[in-house]
Parts: sequence; structure tokens; C-alpha cells
Amino acid sequence: MRRGDSPVAEPPREWFARPTEEVARDLVGCALVVDAGTPSAIVARIVETEAYLGTSDPASHAFRGPTPRSRVMFGPAAHLYVYFSYGMHHCANVVTEPDGVAGAVLLRAAAVEAGMATVAARRGGAATGAALLRGPGNLCRGLGISRSDSGIDLLSPASRIRIDQRDGTPPIAVGTRVGLRLATDRPLRFSWVGDPAVSHPIPREAGHGEG
Repeated sequence: MRRGDSPVAEPPREWFARPTEEVARDLVGCALVVDAGTPSAIVARIVETEAYLGTSDPASHAFRGPTPRSRVMFGPAAHLYVYFSYGMHHCANVVTEPDGVAGAVLLRAAAVEAGMATVAARRGGAATGAALLRGPGNLCRGLGISRSDSGIDLLSPASRIRIDQRDGTPPIAVGTRVGLRLATDRPLRFSWVGDPAVSHPIPREAGHGEG
């Protein structure tokens, strides 16, 4: 798969309503399309994700069941779950699994393909190039994602954010999640091998069956 290849189409809701770990792997290489048709339009290729496995995962916000903050994770797949982390930055997650089963994929990093000027302006000169959307907080800042976007349907034509399916499989590395105190040994972090936008530490374990 080459960076810049056109996506096939938006994946159907059933594509998101699969096991979270599968969706997390398959989101690498998909395109985030934000504010299409406006002067602030952005296209960014997802290069890094982490899977959070709901009530079976102590590191997940859904571990103790639905709360006002996490209830969107128990709803239909293909919705966005956005939370404010440590009073500093927003983190965007894609809801997975069948309706009623919690699961979400954290979007950790992406590479800008269109709308570079808009992203750079939002970052305020703090980063350039591959670093613009490196890290979940920087990704949300550069794409203009906040808690007001939590709960939006990524498949609705009215939503300002959508995900376009990849048309090939990038080489994927698998590693453990970062920045956690619980369940730190689970290999649930997926990244595009060799992509400069991937955050540190860079996973070194190659995924199986990836081209």
C-alpha cells in the first residue's frame, strides 16, 4: 500500500462492530476525513492505534461498566468517543463491538495528506511534518477534535468526521500500549512499520501476515 492511495469507500457499520483488536489493526492505513468540502478540510492517514477491550480490560474506561462519560462505548459501533485526558488534551476513540458490548480503538497518530496548513495553524508552530499528528493529544488538536464531537456517528453524512477504508494492507508492527499503569503487557498497539509519524517508543515486533 502506498501513502496517498485513494480509499475504497467508507466501511459499513458491521466492519466496526467486530472484535476491537481486529478493528484496531485494520484501522491502520485508513483515512480520517475531517470537515470535507470546507476551507478547513483535512485528510490524514491513520498510522497508529491502540485497542481497549471494555469490561475485560482494566485500562479501559468501560472496565467498571457504563458511566456518563463512557456510555457511548456501550452503544452502536462506528461512533466517536472523545475524552479529556489529565486536564491537558483530548483523545479520540472509535467505538467497536456489537451494540451493548463495550470496546474502543484509540487513534494514536496519523499522517497529514491534505489540509497541512490548517493542521499546522492549530498546532501553533509546535511541530512540523510527520510530528503534526503524532500522539493522541496532538492528533485531536491538529484535527480540531474535542469533547463536543464525542458520540458523533462516523457513518452519518451529517458528521464532520468520517473514516474511509484503506485499499491495501500496510506493514504493521504490534507492541504493548504506552502511558498506562494497568494491563501494560498486552500487545494491543498497532503501527505502520517505518512511518515517521508513529509515536515513541516504536514497536519492534512485526505483525503476522502483513504485507
